[in-house]
Amino acid sequence: MKIETKWRVAFVLALLVLCAPPGGAFQSQDDLSQMVERKVVVAENKTIFTLFCLLNAGGYDQENRRQGMHPARLKVREELSRSLPPELARRIHDYYRRHGSATPYEYSVVAMSTGGPPDFRFGAEWPEVSKEASFAGLADLPLLLRELYASAPIEGIYAKVRSDYVSYNAQYRAAVVAQVAKVMAFCRVSELGSIGGGEVPHAVVVPNLLESYSNAFSFVLGDTFYSIEGPQDKVGYNPHEFVHSITNPLSYDPGYQALQAPAQPLFVLAKKQPEADDLKNLQNFLDENLVRAISLKYLDDGDPARSQRLHEAMMREYRMGYTLEPFFYDQLADYRKSGESLAAFYPAMLKRLDVKAELSRWQQTGTPGK
Repeated sequence: MKIETKWRVAFVLALLVLCAPPGGAFQSQDDLSQMVERKVVVAENKTIFTLFCLLNAGGYDQENRRQGMHPARLKVREELSRSLPPELARRIHDYYRRHGSATPYEYSVVAMSTGGPPDFRFGAEWPEVSKEASFAGLADLPLLLRELYASAPIEGIYAKVRSDYVSYNAQYRAAVVAQVAKVMAFCRVSELGSIGGGEVPHAVVVPNLLESYSNAFSFVLGDTFYSIEGPQDKVGYNPHEFVHSITNPLSYDPGYQALQAPAQPLFVLAKKQPEADDLKNLQNFLDENLVRAISLKYLDDGDPARSQRLHEAMMREYRMGYTLEPFFYDQLADYRKSGESLAAFYPAMLKRLDVKAELSRWQQTGTPGK
């Protein structure tokens, strides 16, 4: 699953954390499920739909699923090819080509910084968002979205696939509630809240059938955490994005930089692997490895066959280049037994890191092809 973290990090640290209540008490699984039911929304989103109409019309063809794109995506692409004015289609294609390094994540942050259709005018968040060059380079995107919405029958196209969204979202919501509550219990955190008190942020999951299967990314704008999720063959929910909101305050805490520094050779090694070369920096590397380990380990219920399958999945990710994932995966077994919070256990894990041993492990078992 492709995960973008850079924008989310800056705002999760300031606005969003999943945290234990005062005194360190942890809620039951039922209590967590009820809290997630109240505070996490699974919703259709016309801004994301219009944006991905534009991206698909412009040449966004990525697809992870061997059998091909979701039927709704195929239908929308066909409708767009018939209804989009040729001159506008050409300009959309040229725009997408000129911004070839921009990712769906970056496009989505910019689009969601607007008020959405029909005007797509930037809101209060844009001045802060535009300080980052990758977003500022898409500053003219709203003009093209506005023209697309006005010139093509976007609402009519959406009406033809809305039933797909409604049925998918209903299934997805049940999966989101179950898995977010379960991973929160594993991480021993209890509430969606803001650092230092204040208004509790919203958390919105947006299933996006116009995206590649199994692609996902997240970000925070204003007081809302957004997770944009591509479709899945079997509807379930990988809470990877929510785990990032738990681990980001640890991974990016300057107080841990000295403990993190010894992992630099493993980050350099990871950057040499094609499937992990988009890792941004040491903190991003550590965070992604920890999140991947948690996203598998929380599912381990002790059944030997299940444990073996999860370990094999972890090793597949390891061979992709996530060179610290087995270390964190092993440490999480001790964490589970400890009864401590993840925040308390995090520095203990870093102190146990033997970089030479991890480099040796990679040579023996991690190198692709072994």
